[in-house]
Amino acid sequence: MDSAHWQNTHEEEKFNARSMRRLIASCIDRNSLGGKHSVAMHMTDSIQLASVYRLTGVNFRLAAETLAPTIETRPDGTPVKLTAIPLYFLVSHAAELFLKSALLKRGFVEKDLKQLDYRHSLDALLTALQDKCVTITPTTIALLNGLHYQHQTHALRYASLVDNGQPTFMPPLPLVFEMLDELLLLTRVSTQGV
Repeated sequence: MDSAHWQNTHEEEKFNARSMRRLIASCIDRNSLGGKHSVAMHMTDSIQLASVYRLTGVNFRLAAETLAPTIETRPDGTPVKLTAIPLYFLVSHAAELFLKSALLKRGFVEKDLKQLDYRHSLDALLTALQDKCVTITPTTIALLNGLHYQHQTHALRYASLVDNGQPTFMPPLPLVFEMLDELLLLTRVSTQGV
């Protein structure tokens, strides 16, 4: 996706953000519990929830895009320093949200996504999407597979600096953003007629 197209998509998302905030506010149920406020979101419409996931994923992607110019990279596009870890956290969370949004738009409901098999599992979400006959490029599949372990185990949030024998997966940044663009396109209702 070229930068002009991304900018148009970004402007569309910003325009829709105001409407989405109103939608989210209408779906929030505030209950007073012992002087504290509990906020719970109840969405019965999968398309509404898919839209919230999509918009949230776009925000995580934009945050990663904001960090990207500050990351020192090698000629192949991979980061030189571990200070890139927060960027990869943002990327993997955006990917999870885009995958969930795409599934919700293809018949999944919120209850399906809350099953243990799908929680923070990029592999399970990817497989479920492929089971819906959605074509995903081999590069995106490889990147999701590489990000899966550290995303599911929350290693990027807590333990990426601990040598547990698992290297931190930090693929070239251009490929990462191409993956997110592909996943974002899958969140549209009309993608591949599915």
